[in-house]
Amino acid sequence: MLPILYLAILLDLLIGEPPLFIHPVVWTGKISEKLIKPYRGYAYGIFIWITSVIPVLIFLLFPLYIPNKLIQIILLVLFLKTTFSIRLLYSLVRKSIPINLENRKYAQQLVRRNVYIIDDPHVASAVIESLFESLVDGITSPIFWFLILGYPGALLQRLANTMDSMVGYKTPELIKEGWFSAKVDTILNYIPARLTAILMLISAYLLGFKPRNTIETLKKSNIESINARYPISFASAILNVKLEKIGYYSVGGGNLPNENDVKIALKIFKVTLILFILMISIIYYYLYGLSFLSYPYGLIKFL
Repeated sequence: MLPILYLAILLDLLIGEPPLFIHPVVWTGKISEKLIKPYRGYAYGIFIWITSVIPVLIFLLFPLYIPNKLIQIILLVLFLKTTFSIRLLYSLVRKSIPINLENRKYAQQLVRRNVYIIDDPHVASAVIESLFESLVDGITSPIFWFLILGYPGALLQRLANTMDSMVGYKTPELIKEGWFSAKVDTILNYIPARLTAILMLISAYLLGFKPRNTIETLKKSNIESINARYPISFASAILNVKLEKIGYYSVGGGNLPNENDVKIALKIFKVTLILFILMISIIYYYLYGLSFLSYPYGLIKFL
């Protein structure tokens, strides 16, 4: 199904996001939104995850069984595209510079912190952090799971990540209820986060940059997320800047980033993504070949 992935990427780059009413992430988000109840326990959190993810996932498998191959390919491409958002992420980051009051609206769409009450360097930091964390959560991780578990794998990762964003918080209201959603998301992003960070480093060298103290920066990182610390720490070392979320973490040394650092980060983003897709393509071709509709369930075929 490698051509399906290429067509989905092309669709994303040319058109971007589909209407909300046909977006699986929106479906899962709306279901979970109605079910979330503060101060519920672990079991209820598992119930919310299953109820919000599994029905949507099962419904999205129906294109695999449509007899008309053209309609099948169109639907598979459309739904696979919804698992990643390359164009949207790149566009929001690019529009956030130059950093000023007007362009803060784009930065605000990338992060939860209030970018209107922090200075320009901290806005630049927020944008760079979000760029590389979202590169994992919203692009490389679903593509990785497309390699491992095929079309359903990419959907599973995206819907699981949606649940983490809906309920996976350590606030008193949600710490128990969101535990399962957070753990599933952590497991699914564990390998992609590390692969992406390594490719970020390779991209930096290919572009002529000289990252400083990469491993030391990673070890000293006080980012709570065991996955987010990889792309953010590597970005800090590559750009030789301090990335900081006030009151939560500060990564790396040097000064806070500026607009030029955001531009460099976008270059690293593009090369990293190209390398990742190239790596996945080579492995995918070796495992499954180039057929449009073969091995829709990835490695499950070999079990």
